[in-house]
Amino acid sequence: MSDNRMRLGEILVRAGLLDDTRLQAALAEQKKWGGRLGRILVDMGFVDEHTLVAALSRNLDLAAVDLEATPPPADVVQHLAVQYCERYGIFPLGTDSKGRVLKLATTDPTNYELLHTLELKIGVRIEPVVAGAKDIDRAIRRYYYGESPATKTALPADFGLHEANYTAALQPSPAKPPVPPVAAALPAPDLPRSPPTDAELLERVGRLEDLVSRQARALRALVEMLVDAGQLDRANYVKRVRGDEPP
Repeated sequence: MSDNRMRLGEILVRAGLLDDTRLQAALAEQKKWGGRLGRILVDMGFVDEHTLVAALSRNLDLAAVDLEATPPPADVVQHLAVQYCERYGIFPLGTDSKGRVLKLATTDPTNYELLHTLELKIGVRIEPVVAGAKDIDRAIRRYYYGESPATKTALPADFGLHEANYTAALQPSPAKPPVPPVAAALPAPDLPRSPPTDAELLERVGRLEDLVSRQARALRALVEMLVDAGQLDRANYVKRVRGDEPP
């Protein structure tokens, strides 16, 4: 696999989606904390994930996949160990009929060294497909750890706001009796806050997802450091995360 092609940052700069100043800031963040450049650019708010995926797909002439809208077969996890998926932000999509080519969802198809190394390790040719980092993270949690799939859109009903306290707030308030003169001199009590709108709820959920993603990235880096130092057994760690054995 050739390694003389454009890198992720260069593609985004040439596409006009990123300037060199922001790219250098993201690279400095990557050097300081580690992690994948595409995810860092999204976390720093320099580019949104959908735009990033579309730009890479268009400029590299690669297919893109939405793992929520087009879920892969449940047995795809047999094609690649979870530690590779978590460390490199990749997810297996399945092989061809002869088992010689593995379609692989990746956040950075320009990481040619990684793709070539994986080909040597697993003994099959890799066909990269572009996917978002958060999309891949959710797929890893769902298929490798058995977590329930998250809904893509959060609505008030998902937070229990369809109950009486929410619906009543949407109804016109009943007429209030005249205020006695003495009571009128008293300060008005604080009025209850109106319930959040759908847009506000979606924004809050997005911020929570970003926070959880940052924490998960930090935890994965810590686990890899402990495994590399020989202070943590990966197999036992995975069993405990799954609940297969007591801590």
